[in-house]
Amino acid sequence: MLTHRSVESGMHLAVSKCARWSFAGPADGSGCASFSTVGAGLGWMLSLVVVCALAAAVIAWLVGQRRHLHAKLKDPREQASRALAFHAYHDTLTGLPNRAYLMRELKEALAAPQGVSLAVMFIDLDGFKSINDTLGHEAGDSFLRAVASSLRSSVRERDTVSRFGGDEFVVIVQAYGGMENLVRVCRKVLDLVSKPVNVAGQFVAVSPSIGVAVAPQDGMVAEALLRNADAAMYAVKETGKADFRFYEEGMLEQARERLALTVELREALQAGQLTVEYQPKRNLRDGTLAGVEALARWPHPTRGDVPPSVFVAIAERSGLIHALGEYVLRAVLNQLQSWDASGTAVDYVAINLSMHELSRPAFVDTLHRAVRSYGVDPTRIRFELTESTAMRQPEATMRQLVKLRSHGFDLLIDDFGAGYWNLSHLRELPVGTIKIDQSFVRGSSSNLADRVITEAIVGLAKKLNMRTIAEGVETEAQADWLRDLGCDIGQGYFFARPMSADAFARYIDPTPAYAG
Repeated sequence: MLTHRSVESGMHLAVSKCARWSFAGPADGSGCASFSTVGAGLGWMLSLVVVCALAAAVIAWLVGQRRHLHAKLKDPREQASRALAFHAYHDTLTGLPNRAYLMRELKEALAAPQGVSLAVMFIDLDGFKSINDTLGHEAGDSFLRAVASSLRSSVRERDTVSRFGGDEFVVIVQAYGGMENLVRVCRKVLDLVSKPVNVAGQFVAVSPSIGVAVAPQDGMVAEALLRNADAAMYAVKETGKADFRFYEEGMLEQARERLALTVELREALQAGQLTVEYQPKRNLRDGTLAGVEALARWPHPTRGDVPPSVFVAIAERSGLIHALGEYVLRAVLNQLQSWDASGTAVDYVAINLSMHELSRPAFVDTLHRAVRSYGVDPTRIRFELTESTAMRQPEATMRQLVKLRSHGFDLLIDDFGAGYWNLSHLRELPVGTIKIDQSFVRGSSSNLADRVITEAIVGLAKKLNMRTIAEGVETEAQADWLRDLGCDIGQGYFFARPMSADAFARYIDPTPAYAG
């Protein structure tokens, strides 16, 4: 086959001959000119032949490579090898890169010689567990795939979206172009992931909590950036969820404190170190005892009394809320047995119910068996639900509440007026009592709006044939005013503070503490 070098040699020879002819041939040089024309034509023809030959060789090589690759792709061993390589770095459910891939990408990006400008977004789906518990794991898997698609469409192609594990996702945003742009990205992620998704014929939604850490400000080590983004995400959960926050100094220490409290709470539940106090509720019309509310307390041996707002939130985030709920229920059932044996008359005990407990499909049946095993009438146990609890996943919640009522348990809506409330659900919920949020009662003496709202809630309840309880009653004037409004029951420091079971037994007296 002709080569480029052989063509050059041929042309070189032609030129040499022409040169020799010019010295030996006619003086006018006509012979050389003729030969030169022929040589040039021959050179172009040879070049064309060489180019065609080279092109044919390249095409033949490419066809061979294609056949070889096609054969490899059909080889079962090659297919298995490729599948293993893919699964090693990708999540099988969503198809997104997994944690191993994420860590590799993040480390490479941070090690780049040019200036690093990237953000790590740690995303947790609040309320996802209730989808699994109420609709099943297949529905949960479908929801996670939908979330993965939403996340992928909310960022650029060059950004990395990964499933970190469970209901946690991590996004690496490269060259984010300034904080204002990064905030827009966070809002876009928040909006897209919050949208309801049709799963198993039912629309469900979650509230994403997003923590953000940026390099180089918040660290240049992959593990540190993730840790800081995670700490920022938990800070969002503490302030109401469904939002995003950037890492700030001190968040990591708070995260370590939460972890320590989680471990200590688990140990306290196992050791029986938590106590239950009882706060009386009084009938405003005649001052008689209506019932009591059970309130969990944690007297920590070194930290002192840990506020319920702290340890209940920790229990919900860590999954200990189920153990805490069972702990309080059994303490109440034991106490009712003790009061009955001693002749202390208590009509009912109200217990706060967490949405996380309500989301468990077997919750109602387990609860009913436990109450019956103590020989306690279910009508003596009442559950208080916050508005946010009652309204999240309304269809699933409704089924559970109806089942609770069918077993004889009474239900109260707690902190009414303080949350995001859809009044159309009020007539549908199997609830017989509304508990007015204490902020309205306490503000009624100085704020006209609080008085008007309280009056409206009492009037609404009467039209719906529901009873009302006012919490946060601190003065006799408030009690008188609420009684005149037609409010049924009062609860607050004016009547009594929460107290131990022994103190409550001493508190009970035939003479009413308050009679209007």
